[in-house]
Amino acid sequence: MFEKLGKFSAVAALSAAALTAGATAPLAQAAKPSASVTMFGADTAFILPHGSIFMGATATDPRGGVSGAGTDGDLSFGAGFGNPIDAVGLEVDVNVTSLSDDFGDSGSLTLKVARALLLQPNHVIFGSVAASNLGAWGDDKASDERWNVAVSGLTQIEGPALVHPVMWTVGYGSDSVLSTPGSSLTEDGLFAGVGIGVTRHLGVAISGTENQLNAGIGVTVPGVDGLSVSYGVNDITDNMNRKQQMLSVSYTLTDVFGGR
Repeated sequence: MFEKLGKFSAVAALSAAALTAGATAPLAQAAKPSASVTMFGADTAFILPHGSIFMGATATDPRGGVSGAGTDGDLSFGAGFGNPIDAVGLEVDVNVTSLSDDFGDSGSLTLKVARALLLQPNHVIFGSVAASNLGAWGDDKASDERWNVAVSGLTQIEGPALVHPVMWTVGYGSDSVLSTPGSSLTEDGLFAGVGIGVTRHLGVAISGTENQLNAGIGVTVPGVDGLSVSYGVNDITDNMNRKQQMLSVSYTLTDVFGGR
């Protein structure tokens, strides 16, 4: 999860906004324009709405966060199904890992089930259960399946010119915490994060586990709906000797095969 949590922060933000549209009037219909919120380094309970898909690419340096391992990258594709507002929603992701080797020779699936827990005019809360590294092939078969549970919320702060969304998340996962400095070994533990929209196209976020701190930014591309870029650093203080830069680009389409 060390690398996976840093990816596609804007997808979580877009998912949160789309899922709550119409469910809570102030979040969806603020009189002022809204800033762009983001999340980095921590999983959230928000999923893609039914009918939405995303495509994303991530470059990491160093590979796996291990010093001297070089740069690597991977691709992810996902789709949303069901209605987490009134029932249960499901997101299915396909992850193609390690682009430095033969393309497509390693990868796995991720499944996340989510449900709205609280819907209030200025605050929504979702809960989710996710399982990853399912149906793994290639090098990913050497790793065990992973899981996490998360509870996430979205609220907002009204500024002079913009509404500033605030996203928070807390969770527990089977591989959330680095167990040995300088290695890829993980263990179960807690994670948490918070992100805030600063401008129409910029958000910042900070997250952490029991022994590492992560920070990142997310930018939505003006004039291109659904296109976003994020940059962040995992283990930014290098407390676990796993400091790692991540650059991601993602593109989300809604109502591809019918909305919720």
